[in-house]
Amino acid sequence: MRKTTFFFLLLGIGNVTAFAQTSTSSVAFTTRDRGGVVVETAGGTGALTVGYGRVQPSSSTTPAGVAVFGLRQNGVLVSEAGVPGLFTMISGRTYAEASALTNTGVAFVNSIPSPINIIFNFTDQQGTDLGQGNFTLGANSQITKFITESPFRISGNFAGTLTFSASAPVAVIALRTFINERSEFLMTTQPVTSLPDSLSGSPFTMAHFAYGGGWKTSVILVNSSDAVLTGSVQFLSEGTATVAGAPISLSVNGGLAASFSYNLRARSSVKLETTAPAGAALQVGSVLVTPTAGTNSPAGFAVFSQFNNGATVSQATVQVQQPGNAFRSYVEVSCRVPATVGCGVDPSPTVPKPGQIQSALAISNSSSTAATLNLELTLLDGTPTGLTASVVVPPSGHVSRFIQELFPTLSLPFRGIVRLSTGGQVSIVNERTRYNERADLLITTMPVTSETSSSTSVDMFFPVVADGGGYSTQFILYSGITGQSTIR
Repeated sequence: MRKTTFFFLLLGIGNVTAFAQTSTSSVAFTTRDRGGVVVETAGGTGALTVGYGRVQPSSSTTPAGVAVFGLRQNGVLVSEAGVPGLFTMISGRTYAEASALTNTGVAFVNSIPSPINIIFNFTDQQGTDLGQGNFTLGANSQITKFITESPFRISGNFAGTLTFSASAPVAVIALRTFINERSEFLMTTQPVTSLPDSLSGSPFTMAHFAYGGGWKTSVILVNSSDAVLTGSVQFLSEGTATVAGAPISLSVNGGLAASFSYNLRARSSVKLETTAPAGAALQVGSVLVTPTAGTNSPAGFAVFSQFNNGATVSQATVQVQQPGNAFRSYVEVSCRVPATVGCGVDPSPTVPKPGQIQSALAISNSSSTAATLNLELTLLDGTPTGLTASVVVPPSGHVSRFIQELFPTLSLPFRGIVRLSTGGQVSIVNERTRYNERADLLITTMPVTSETSSSTSVDMFFPVVADGGGYSTQFILYSGITGQSTIR
């Protein structure tokens, strides 16, 4: 069986746990085709150390990966955020927001042995440029700062974009943070668009939204061009076996409608925030963004959050997944519910068990015909489980399922890779759900890779990882494309 071997380097991080308790700054791994590997830092309440991860292939192609870092406050896991493995860029743009409760953090990595100069500026939602500045990022170093901190120094309430240009390639990720009603620190990652963007005028889909029942979704669009962009946003229903998905009326930015127009000034952004009335039933589906004919598409993402027992308990980002016909992603199921062992000590069959992890898949079909999706599971060593499943997604529709629902006879606990294939074109979101010690449902999204993506052998980065001070980080690396090359 073919293998991919790579070298994983942690800079600025203390203890790394790889199958046994060890203290190191680097770990060598091997992943098999359709397999993966999981490595975790020790965590704990000691001094906080922040750094970055670097995956250095050795005569092999670069695997897919994600770093999931979690934060515990007062002994309770309050947030998890998945930082996808990224490649470097020279210039980029991301959504930026700062208020009393919300902030945007940005992490930059310089992986070369000489300093890099970074020039930046902000653009508000009216298209006005402000806050231009620059800073030097030292050789082989990382910086993580909020936009309200030096060197950015945004003051007061702000919503718009942050644009940067570097003198040499850097790895960059943005973090959206929120202080909830319990004064807990929630985090989710958001994409940074590389400039110049390969713009198109095609509609695109965000494969999941949630509205009502304590859930709300914000759709955020970013203009990655220097021209005005216009178009519309629609929230589409799931559909049924006999009925296609269709636009539904939701309350967005104070207005109730089935379609919402956007007008994006050059380099600016817009946020469309849903607000369900009290008692509204939960609705889920997909989001369709359609540019006006003759104009380019914006960049975009969605953030969905849950309010439960008097507090916002979770936020997660849905990035745009280009439609395709074959995908892979890492999935995990820690135990079956109801359960009496393995997920906490509460024997009640109706109470969620602290520590329970389960992956879920949200699938959208933007075509005019139904799509049948076939699913297979392999273990981390690439061995097939022999389990298969299929799901039919209605035209313009949406389906969401837990892995346990799709594979009810799966032996647990399970960590492995799911492969999804279809004769049509679909988009997929992988949602990692986890119950904390209060039985709050935490969610973060995980990368989904297209099997037909081009391979590369360049270094991959996790621009921010954290250990200690209540933080811990789990690194997941897997074979993301068809038959990744062997090296040794």
